[in-house]
Amino acid sequence: MAAADGALATTHADQVRRRILEGAARAFSVSGFQGTSVPDIAGEVGVSVGLLYRYFPSKADLFTAICLSELEAEMEALTRQLSGIANPRERLRQGVDFYLHQLQQKQGAGVILGALAEAPANDQVRKVMRLRAATIRDFVRGYLNDGVKAGEVPATTPIEDFTEAIAMMLDGVVVAWAVSGPELDLPAVRDAIVSLLAAALQSSTAPEP
Repeated sequence: MAAADGALATTHADQVRRRILEGAARAFSVSGFQGTSVPDIAGEVGVSVGLLYRYFPSKADLFTAICLSELEAEMEALTRQLSGIANPRERLRQGVDFYLHQLQQKQGAGVILGALAEAPANDQVRKVMRLRAATIRDFVRGYLNDGVKAGEVPATTPIEDFTEAIAMMLDGVVVAWAVSGPELDLPAVRDAIVSLLAAALQSSTAPEP
């Protein structure tokens, strides 16, 4: 009986933790990292501040948990989505589209920019943002290397240079979204990025003058 009670308590704790993460993600998406207080999050979740602190010692801990959970889920979903697409240009298009959709759906620009503003003074937030950047770069690098192996990307492509440039380009969309909001034409942004990358990959085999 004691074991069953323990399992029940664990399940309840997991449910509360998940509720807190989901509520905090909603609160962060509306007001950003800096503009969201712990009482705001507790109100969104419908729990006391004291209970929230029992699960997460600080707002930074909570933000870290959300980022790690979402990064893992997003990369798994994107990998599954792209694995069934044979055409390399369409795969590129779908990958960029996925990134933009996640940004739009979760109003992620405000969260990301707020976290970047907090990062210089908060080591934990800085580590999370570095992990986010590394995850994006790892995915792009893997995409390009797989393309080289499949003969879809020129073998002479400077993988690291392209990885860095693509990651910075995607982060540039975060700034554009923060400035323009819903008025930003995401399909046009996607098409522009895909056209540029496709042209750059094709020209990577061009002989030097």
